[in-house]
Amino acid sequence: MPSTEFTTDELKLLLVAVRQMRRTLTAARKRTASAGSAAGAPPLDTYGALYDELFHKLRRLAGPIPEALDEALE
Repeated sequence: MPSTEFTTDELKLLLVAVRQMRRTLTAARKRTASAGSAAGAPPLDTYGALYDELFHKLRRLAGPIPEALDEALE
């Protein structure tokens, strides 16, 4: 049976993927705000908050990260 635990490298890869989703949602929120459409903002804000929480959780689980990668994540 495969392990259900993530390796440190897998956690770091997930962290990078979540960072990209956060950037995507930030760009979408900016486009929505600049278009003056508040109708699409609440779902974006909700998903954004979930990805922010997931990012910080994965960041804690990943442990020490090389400085160059750590700067790129923020």
